[in-house]
Amino acid sequence: MPKKEWVVFFGEFQLLVRRRTQDGEVISFAVVLLTLHDGRWLDISRYDTAHGYPHRDVLGLNEGLRGKLRVTKLSLKQAFRYAIRDLTENAENYLEDFLAH
Repeated sequence: MPKKEWVVFFGEFQLLVRRRTQDGEVISFAVVLLTLHDGRWLDISRYDTAHGYPHRDVLGLNEGLRGKLRVTKLSLKQAFRYAIRDLTENAENYLEDFLAH
């Protein structure tokens, strides 16, 4: 089970990316969106497969975990690619939502 981890920096954000594959197929992943806030990196939102299905955790600064949004009708490989694209393209919106809650 090859495991690969890397970090992508963009603007005031970073993505922590972890992917595990078996025979070339994605079997699990985590893509975490962070921003530097008051001198520390905060987890704004994340996609993972921790509960046996791909989903996005919706987080709030004061409320913590606010909900889970399932990623349906996508293979794990497709969900992994979607997670990277969604968190990168919507980082500003997710930050605003995170700080408001």
